[in-house]
Amino acid sequence: MRFSTSFIYVAIIAFTATVEATVVKFYTERNCNSASQEFRVGCNTCIDPPGDWFAAQVSDIGPNQRVSMHNQDRCTSASQVGQWFGPVCGAAGRTALRSVWVSCNQGKMYVIL
Repeated sequence: MRFSTSFIYVAIIAFTATVEATVVKFYTERNCNSASQEFRVGCNTCIDPPGDWFAAQVSDIGPNQRVSMHNQDRCTSASQVGQWFGPVCGAAGRTALRSVWVSCNQGKMYVIL
């Protein structure tokens, strides 16, 4: 029984480390060449830096994590202008980007005891 409990703690710690590793960068140009702002965040998070941005890059996430970019603050569903799964660099169209949402893994996590 002690081994199972230890395994669960290790699985939780590994999952937490993965969640906290998401990197979101914002750019003042319509490309992902030189970041102006960088954030390290957990999942199910809206990153909403002040100002207008013309590209955003999300890295260090899994292929089952959804990313959405928005042209208004607070990541509202009405302001969504793009959606992807996994790492992405998205450039703004006619309107600037204002916020980015990073979800948790959309897949299932199994713990075998």
